[in-house]
Amino acid sequence: MPDDLNDPRISAYRPQKWWRVLPKPPGPAPRPSKAERERAERIQARAERLHLAGLTNAATLVMGVVLVAVILMVVLIMMSRH
Repeated sequence: MPDDLNDPRISAYRPQKWWRVLPKPPGPAPRPSKAERERAERIQARAERLHLAGLTNAATLVMGVVLVAVILMVVLIMMSRH
């Protein structure tokens, strides 16, 4: 079925999406440029820093919850023995 340029669903000014579903050509992937490799390294380093900061924040929260639980247990024990 040929393309009908009078069809309002087809725009001559907007690229169609058929080319996006084509498979990549066979063979090894092209080697990324130096700028792309450096950008990937910076992204990886940032992700590792954020991961470590997230672990630190999680550990702080867990220790806070444990501290509150211990304080409540001590208060309950003191009240029950009085």
